[in-house]
Amino acid sequence: MRPGLLILGLTLLACGGPSYTGKWESTFGGVKLDLKSDHTVGISVIGIPSEGTWEPKGKNSIVVHGPTQDMTLTRNKDGDLTDGMGGRFIRAK
Repeated sequence: MRPGLLILGLTLLACGGPSYTGKWESTFGGVKLDLKSDHTVGISVIGIPSEGTWEPKGKNSIVVHGPTQDMTLTRNKDGDLTDGMGGRFIRAK
């Protein structure tokens, strides 16, 4: 591989868009997500843990594949994740 292509590839990876990894809490109560860099997710619904996976979908959205259903989340202008039905996830503090 030529050095120029390697540098371009690394630059694109570094600027690859918003980071979704980390812990998120729902504002509607009881749901927590721990999005990991290996595209697994720890899910807690009213304290009951489960696991799943997540994947990017387009520029500002992800799909969380849970044990019983999938959930599409879109990053809004404030940086929060919304589910399109009034649900919102914020970064856990």
